[in-house]
Amino acid sequence: MSAPRVVLVGAHGHGRGHLEAIARLHAAGRLRLAGVADPRPLDPGQRALAGDAALSPDATELIQAVAPDVVVLVTPVHTHVELAEAAMRAGAHLLLEKPPAPTLAGLGRLLTVQRETGRVVQVGFQAFGSGAVTELRRRIADGELGEIHAIGGTGLWWRGEAYWNRSGWAGRRSIDGVPVNDGALTNPFAHAVALAVALDGSGGAEPVRRVELDTYRTRASEAHDTASARIVTARRTPVTVAATLCAETETEPTVTVYGSRDTAELHYTEDRLVTATGATRHGRTDLLEDLLDHLAGASAGPLVPLADTLAFTQVAEAVLAAPAPTAVDQEAFDDLPGLTRRAAATGRLYRETGARWATAAPFTWTPEGTTA
Repeated sequence: MSAPRVVLVGAHGHGRGHLEAIARLHAAGRLRLAGVADPRPLDPGQRALAGDAALSPDATELIQAVAPDVVVLVTPVHTHVELAEAAMRAGAHLLLEKPPAPTLAGLGRLLTVQRETGRVVQVGFQAFGSGAVTELRRRIADGELGEIHAIGGTGLWWRGEAYWNRSGWAGRRSIDGVPVNDGALTNPFAHAVALAVALDGSGGAEPVRRVELDTYRTRASEAHDTASARIVTARRTPVTVAATLCAETETEPTVTVYGSRDTAELHYTEDRLVTATGATRHGRTDLLEDLLDHLAGASAGPLVPLADTLAFTQVAEAVLAAPAPTAVDQEAFDDLPGLTRRAAATGRLYRETGARWATAAPFTWTPEGTTA
């Protein structure tokens, strides 16, 4: 079988890492890099990585001209649906960066196109490629943690002005009426949210029952940089995620599963799992390689199918439906890291912790037709 022909859409920012990985796989003979699309010119290093691949500023035109087997789509989230549909209708399978779509309607459109075209879509929630996640899922399924009582997620990063000014869509809820839905829960800590709503066994493909939110912003951007969410999964497991991009002392994010027999703390960026029996480190599966293996018949299915992002996208829909984030003076934060950890561990939203700055009005989102 010849190596699949791959087009990369989006070579700057996070896309550069994808370009480097694709060039490595090209050199190893696992794929052929057939094209790179980006409206911005490539720098000399990017051109060297692209080799003799076709270059174009127009993704749709390049996909039509090249007719690739696989498209790796690494573009702003509000462009995902249109470009992903174009790729699938041109006959390509997809590695679609997270989040797959800014709204439930967008995800529904993609799922419809996928059914119509029969294409495979792997979503770039790379954390699901961690062997630590696989091991945690095994322990949960085997009953080693006992009955799952709750799940908590914590995110403590710092993102300064350069982050919020990196592009025209950064920190935006919408652009000219088109949903963008950027923000701490829906972009940088999307992995934590997606893992937290899937680890109780619902897999992320079953609808959540309820989402309660409070969101805050410390900058002029429209999107939230600090937020907490309390989610009830399809299996009625309470999930609480508290996250901020205002933590001056950063720590790696965690997702903690609280069971009747044991508690497991997943450090998903480090591929590390901590339980009462100790800490273990695990390897990681690259999602593009996993997709290639699946297309070659070497695996039963992609690690992160598009359908399995439903629960996450419902949380994203709740974030978009919620009122605009409450403005907060960052100087008002007092022990934000400690407060964030306590909120996630106790199942409380920021506004329920007694913090004087946490004054967002209560907001609850429930999917249509779902009993909370």
